[in-house]
This record gives sequence, structure tokens and C-alpha cells, in this order.
Amino acid sequence: MNNAAPPRAPANAKRQDILETALRLFQTNGYQAVGINCVIEESGVAKMTMYKYFASKDALIEAVLQERDTRFRQALEQFVARFPDPPQRLRAVFLWHHRWFCEPTFHGCMFINAAVEFPDPGHPARQVALTHKTWLKTYVGALLAALLTTKVAERLALQCARLLDGATVAAQLSGDPAAAFLAWNAVVSLLRQEGVAIEPGEAFDDVAG
Repeated sequence: MNNAAPPRAPANAKRQDILETALRLFQTNGYQAVGINCVIEESGVAKMTMYKYFASKDALIEAVLQERDTRFRQALEQFVARFPDPPQRLRAVFLWHHRWFCEPTFHGCMFINAAVEFPDPGHPARQVALTHKTWLKTYVGALLAALLTTKVAERLALQCARLLDGATVAAQLSGDPAAAFLAWNAVVSLLRQEGVAIEPGEAFDDVAG
């Protein structure tokens, strides 16, 4: 994922190799379709080494999602921080998603995919997915709070989070990254209803930098 923050310096190289391999395989092929032996073979470690660091496949999936969550947060926050004012920072969240959708390695959201593959609310993968989505809503809410009252910002944050999820699924299904700009246009309309008049700006395909 080119838009993600680089891997952190590994405390243990073999554990990190397993994480990197599993992240790539799960992202590309899904969780159920990738067996633990495939991860072992692709990462070039012994089975004993795998189970030294991850007691089960579920534990590995949980660790992979936590790693993805950390990188996602860092990358999005660093990108948004480049923009000088509140409307631009909010727009940058959707622009960042557009650029993610354009990447050749984009296979949808690992957290949405995990929620689909693991419907049990108690499954650790689903719990990490919920934590991630809650963080994203809170993060967008903080950006909205610079434009609106706290109560309205909280309400619109949930709508924005749903629009981002919908755009992500649409981009995965259609291969068209324009879903991010369509979602941003919907946010602009919601803001106007609250008395915040901002322009959507040029289409993301035309945005350089």
C-alpha cells in the first residue's frame, strides 16, 4: 500500500517478516482462502517459528489488522496535516482515499473484508475492525468540529464514515476511484445544509502532488 506509512522498525525481524507476508496475502486473497501453511511457506520460516510468535491463525489475523490499523492512521494523519485550513483537511481525507483506490495493490478495506468473512461479533478480527472504524469516525469528527458545533460534527462524522465505507466498497467492486470524489460531493451538500458553504473543488483526478 503505497499510501500507507512505512513499516515500523521491527523488534524481531522474523516476526515482522511473517506479518508482512500475511498482510500481503490476506489483503490480496482474503483471510479464509489463505492457509497458515501458505503464510509459513511464503515467509520462509519454520512452522515452530510461526507458532512461537502467533499461537493460531486467528492471532495472526488479529496482529495483521492491528499493524494495518497503525499504518493507516499514520499515513492518513500525515497526509491531512499537509493542508492548512479545516475545509482542506476534511477534503484531504477523501483525496487520500482516492489515491489509495488508484493503487494497483488496492483490494478493498481489510477491515470491511474481515467483518464480512468473520460475522461473529466476538471474533478478534471483527473487534479490531470495529476499533478501526470507530477511530476513523472520531478522527473525521474532530476535523468537522473545526467547522461545526460539537453536536452537529458528531452526527455528520457518522455520515462521513459511512460515505467513506461506501466509496471504498464501490471502488473495490467497480475499479473506479471516482467513488471518493462522489462521496466528497455528498459531504459538501451535507455541510451546506448546516450553513457551511464550501466548494467541492476540482475532481481528484486533476489534483497533483
